[in-house]
Amino acid sequence: MTRIFVGVGWPYANGPFHMGHLAGAYLPADIFARFHRLLGDEVLMVSGSDMHGTPTAYAAEKEGVSPRVIAERYHAINKAGLEKLGLNYDLFTHTHTTNHERTVQELFLRLLQNGYITRASEDNAYCPKDRRFLPDRYLNGRCPFCGNESARGDECDQCGRVLDPKQLIEPRCSLCGTPAEFRPTEHFYLRLDKMQGTLAHFLADKNYWRGNVLAATQNFLQAGLKPRAITRDMTWGIPIPLDGYPTKRIYVWFEAVVGYLSAAKEWAIRRGEPEAWHRFWDPEAPVRQYYFVGKDNIYFHTLLWPGILISAGGFQRPYDVPANEWMQIEGRKISKSRSTDLDAFIPALLAHYPPDVIRFYAAALAPQNHDTQLNWDEFSRLSEEVLSNQYGNLVQRVLVFARENFSGKIPNPPSGFHPEAGDGIGARIRAAHEEITGHFEAVRLKEGFERTLTEVREGNRWFQEARPWQASDAARAQTVYEALWLLKAAAMWLSPVLPFSSEQVWRMMGFDQGPGAGSWAGALTPPPAGQTLGEVRPLFPRAEAPPPAPGTPPPTVPVPAPSGFVPFAIQAATVQTISPHPSADKLYVIELNVGGPKPRTVVAGLRPFYKEEELLGRRVAVLANLEPRTIRKMTSQGMVLAADTGSRVEVLSYPEAVSPGTFVSAGAIDSPIISYSVFESNPMVVGTVTESRDGRLVVDLGDRTIETSGNWAVGSRIVVQLDGPGGSQGQVIHFDSGELLLPGADLPAGTRVR
Repeated sequence: MTRIFVGVGWPYANGPFHMGHLAGAYLPADIFARFHRLLGDEVLMVSGSDMHGTPTAYAAEKEGVSPRVIAERYHAINKAGLEKLGLNYDLFTHTHTTNHERTVQELFLRLLQNGYITRASEDNAYCPKDRRFLPDRYLNGRCPFCGNESARGDECDQCGRVLDPKQLIEPRCSLCGTPAEFRPTEHFYLRLDKMQGTLAHFLADKNYWRGNVLAATQNFLQAGLKPRAITRDMTWGIPIPLDGYPTKRIYVWFEAVVGYLSAAKEWAIRRGEPEAWHRFWDPEAPVRQYYFVGKDNIYFHTLLWPGILISAGGFQRPYDVPANEWMQIEGRKISKSRSTDLDAFIPALLAHYPPDVIRFYAAALAPQNHDTQLNWDEFSRLSEEVLSNQYGNLVQRVLVFARENFSGKIPNPPSGFHPEAGDGIGARIRAAHEEITGHFEAVRLKEGFERTLTEVREGNRWFQEARPWQASDAARAQTVYEALWLLKAAAMWLSPVLPFSSEQVWRMMGFDQGPGAGSWAGALTPPPAGQTLGEVRPLFPRAEAPPPAPGTPPPTVPVPAPSGFVPFAIQAATVQTISPHPSADKLYVIELNVGGPKPRTVVAGLRPFYKEEELLGRRVAVLANLEPRTIRKMTSQGMVLAADTGSRVEVLSYPEAVSPGTFVSAGAIDSPIISYSVFESNPMVVGTVTESRDGRLVVDLGDRTIETSGNWAVGSRIVVQLDGPGGSQGQVIHFDSGELLLPGADLPAGTRVR
């Protein structure tokens, strides 16, 4: 058993937190802590609201209330949001506690005694109109590095640089706009310059840190550390524990990091073991400390906090600081001051989406190594494609088939089935388990999550190709038993990211509860034969879209009738140009020749499956009446259709006799615009004609057969549009000339077209 301390960046208590906070720091910490609890490790994860941050005091002044009112309001809101999202803190506290004040003051005096805090008088920003000194957040100006006109006195949101107020160009009071003056005032300074050599030694063996974190830290160090003021002229915050400073307080960037220590002490007191915090903080304790923050907090956690701990003496030092980049909107940080960003805040998201759907998107788009962009079209598309159509589909089809064919129980595997066989499902699960475990242990959380989703896609393909509905009794029992084992393992691997749905899957399999502490290795154990399955329910019902931002015109997309076939305007096209998307590894930007004077531009997720030269000039089918979507800042005017097995994607084609621009049927050009969710709810699948007589066809769709009209020969590979998910009626997609859309010849019947 390993002992793990997880410290999570402290959010300012000046507003609700948003998707950028969740994806950047809060969710990665929870995934990592959950994983180690599943391993059976002793984990302490703490954080809380930064009540004394100048953003809180600034918000209070603008609202005309005390800072405590603002701080307590948003602490309650954020704590409730964290709990609803399942972020499993051992303690989420705040910095306005007696325990925290005492801990900060004790550390202040200890550093003062050790010679690492000194007094000095220096010119600080002053507002002549309001007649007061301006803390960093009360100061705005132009960033000297990137030119951002709204940089603050402590940092620039645009380039992420930590700033000194004197570096700002044309500084001004952020409350009244008056140009700031600089006047002398006495403060206490942390002697970071005295820690330079010690911190260089501390960093010498940190080659396992993420490249961006280590590079940023080395840049700060190479530039030379300087004394930094740790007090401010204000009355909201923790008092200086010395006489003579009634209007000065210990500044937040010093006291907030001390919150990790004070929170551990509070946790120990609350559990009735006041000394238990030593297990995670004593210098010789067998523990690893991890700090999850955004890139704008790298400096404070890789240099400042280690410097404080080393200089104070007697404490553990950070083992790793897996800081993430930023999730942005339209290339900028998400901000509560912009009305267009409000839908990205957690209370708004929780009002429209289940927690696991929010967690899924934050994990899938986590800015682990580079900035990512929040996109509402992508949010809906990814959750539908991956959660509903891949993971949810696998869970539903396997459990329903098991219930209907094995009297509601997990079947007995046939004699001769060996879980340890080197070529069976057990070997595959063991290989995946080892790889996923390695990713999570190394804090490669995104890679571990994506590796699990690969197993889900492969599981769909494998179950489809195994066709247990056509197999012998023994083969059927083995396939279903192995599929249930894969579900059990996948729910375990996904549990750190999707805890709510993972518990649902285990309960549907008949277990009393979901994956728990110390159960990680249980992914390698097959499910108990004969166990009664629970009630099977859709794992991810369709989510409601977030409300439009203020000022957004009402949608004009027509809503089709709930029954019958939705008209799809599918058009023949050829790939005219193709290039990689400038900000997405899996996307191409494609211009299609559709027989007119202007090409149609689409964004397609085909880069993992095709090289550019394989698509250039190729005949493809495009869904032309799909509403335009902005995908990573590029507008897509339709969708290239492809058959997706889960592990393989084949673009649809058409015979050479059909001219580019031709629609599949007369009148299709006038089909109403449809949303992506409407397209998904009226699926197209690959089928094989098994009977053809007198204008009637019998079509094999893999898990069932349907009858429809047509005169195509037995053995023809066709694309069928169904009248809804699991539909019993279908129509063949074809051109007026009788020519068919062409799926890949070796695609299994039932393969979904997307």
